[in-house]
Amino acid sequence: MNLQYLLYNKYMIKINIIPLGQNCLPRTLLTRWKIKPRKILGELTFPFDLAVFETREITNLIKTDFEEFFYNLNYRDDEGFWVKEPDLIKFVHDKNFKNKDKEKLINKYLERIENFRRIIKEPNLILFIQLLGDCSDCDNLYIELKKIRGDKPFILAIIDTQNIVNTHNSEIKILKLHFPSEEYKQHWWEKKYYNSKEGIEFEKQIADFCVKLIENSRK
Repeated sequence: MNLQYLLYNKYMIKINIIPLGQNCLPRTLLTRWKIKPRKILGELTFPFDLAVFETREITNLIKTDFEEFFYNLNYRDDEGFWVKEPDLIKFVHDKNFKNKDKEKLINKYLERIENFRRIIKEPNLILFIQLLGDCSDCDNLYIELKKIRGDKPFILAIIDTQNIVNTHNSEIKILKLHFPSEEYKQHWWEKKYYNSKEGIEFEKQIADFCVKLIENSRK
């Protein structure tokens, strides 16, 4: 059974989980560990789930309500996917959208943006989770999420694999955790890596961190 349902039965917690990049690891990992339901069970997909983002661009898009999400989109023939220049967003999981399919790609992400806008207004607890990429922007990110959520409950969880977070905001929950190896970092989505002893332990620490944050929200 999915953890969201178990938590609801135990604590009466209704929770939404929204990944905030910087790539698809948060969505993939939390789904694999049954913390976040699968799409087949009706779970919505959000704009930051399945692309690669420059970290500060995530904060900017939330701040501007995605106003510039589709600016400067270009198709890179050599890589086979769309990019928001200069490398602010890479749509690496959308290789089925070719050079002629720009409008289809835009419509797909417009749906995901609307999912985000709708869920973020709900009164249920939201766990936002971000894996840091090129830099830390968690203080500004928290400010923008607080503006949107107001008095509605939310948790901002940051997975810091590079030891780059420096914040005095105790409301931002941080897990400092290094990838087992550089090779694992480059191939974490492959079964032989995430099913390895090191991969299972790495993912378990993130899963346990998220579960504890959710459970502690009721104390």
